[in-house]
Amino acid sequence: MATVKVEEIDLTALEAQLDKICQGCDLYNSAGCKESQCLVGFARKVLSFAAQKKLLDIPGASKLLPTQDFKPYYPEQVAGAIAETCRQCRQCRDNHSPDCVIALVRSALESALLQETIDYPGSVFLYLARIKEQHSQLAALLARELQKGRT
Repeated sequence: MATVKVEEIDLTALEAQLDKICQGCDLYNSAGCKESQCLVGFARKVLSFAAQKKLLDIPGASKLLPTQDFKPYYPEQVAGAIAETCRQCRQCRDNHSPDCVIALVRSALESALLQETIDYPGSVFLYLARIKEQHSQLAALLARELQKGRT
């Protein structure tokens, strides 16, 4: 299987989705905004690092997820960003890594809304089914967001 290069992923599309979430946050552009303690801040750092270093895999980064972020996140704000991770995923299957930039962003966003993160099964349909088991509203929003991307 060929290795995916950072140039093959649209990091700016993911960043744009994360920006939307940040802009909807009560702490946005305030002294209370602590990017290092924020799930979306973590995802933004991951994308920045990937762009700078031209890497798609950041060994050990999945262990750095800021699990102490208890801010309220709204499914309507997060669904578009998770849908974008699904669009960007190259479905590596055998070579999948939890430290892949796309997986890191998806895990951070899942942590904002779900009790458990989901191991991406390599299929959007199966992923939606797994999301629905934990959060049916998010699954419906994701399905709508993914449909928008097709048109």
